[in-house]
Amino acid sequence: MAAESDSFEKFFEMYKRFCYTFGRSFDRNPNRDIIKLIYQADLEMTPGMFTSLWIVSTILVGSVMVLVASIIFLVPQSPFAIPSPAPYILLFALIGSAAIAIGFPFYLQNQIENKKRDIDTQIPYALAFMSILASSGATPLDIIRRIAREDYGQISNEFRKVLFRVDILGEDVVTAMNGLVQNTPSDLFRDICIDITNIIYGGGGLKSYLETKSKELMAIRRQTYKEFVESLAVFGEGYLGGVVMTITLAILGVVISGALGIQLGPFSAHDMFNYLIYLLIPLINVVFLQMLAVKYSTNP
Repeated sequence: MAAESDSFEKFFEMYKRFCYTFGRSFDRNPNRDIIKLIYQADLEMTPGMFTSLWIVSTILVGSVMVLVASIIFLVPQSPFAIPSPAPYILLFALIGSAAIAIGFPFYLQNQIENKKRDIDTQIPYALAFMSILASSGATPLDIIRRIAREDYGQISNEFRKVLFRVDILGEDVVTAMNGLVQNTPSDLFRDICIDITNIIYGGGGLKSYLETKSKELMAIRRQTYKEFVESLAVFGEGYLGGVVMTITLAILGVVISGALGIQLGPFSAHDMFNYLIYLLIPLINVVFLQMLAVKYSTNP
């Protein structure tokens, strides 16, 4: 497995270098939005490399889809051979290219969203530990160094960026924190970093702020989880009492109707049973799951 992983990484590096030969010019005048997205997603590549990967992969996949569709529709021995395959070949190419063209920005946004969710999850615990460090007399920069060494997920990664700008680039901690404020994907973490930066700049009050903020966020998290569990219990009871009971009664009604030879409108009992099992029940469950997804899509 390790050898396969190394082989894939080598191949991917070669592929990135190949794509970058066509995209070096993008780094001469990079798009600032792409720079910010790459920075937030923690991708180790330049905007030009990302853009060239995006464009070349889209073209390459479209070309491969044309080849595959041509084999499917043009080879005489193929069971799918048709007289006029051009529209279908074009459709295959468009679908493949569109999937890659949409997939690259979707991947970036997904990485950023996962990072934001991880930061929001770890913030209360990180602040509680930071308040302990502050009460022991540690300076703000020492606190940032300690959090960067600990395992607080993406919060530790964000503070490592601050240390890189302080230790390697020679910036002061306030300037480095301002850079973090401008680029972090979490609004909650951004507000906290702004407050910490103001405290560092003005001096004093860090211990009391961290203690108050950590307690506040812990209370909010407990209340949020309590409301989440209660609302999920209501949905569960509704599903069992409404959906499951209704489906069970409907199945019993169809079975009894079939046993008694009762015609259910234009359909036989056998057809009604098949429609209920293979069409209506999956549809009801999909709709219910979509309702849950919409309800809890923004839940912390």
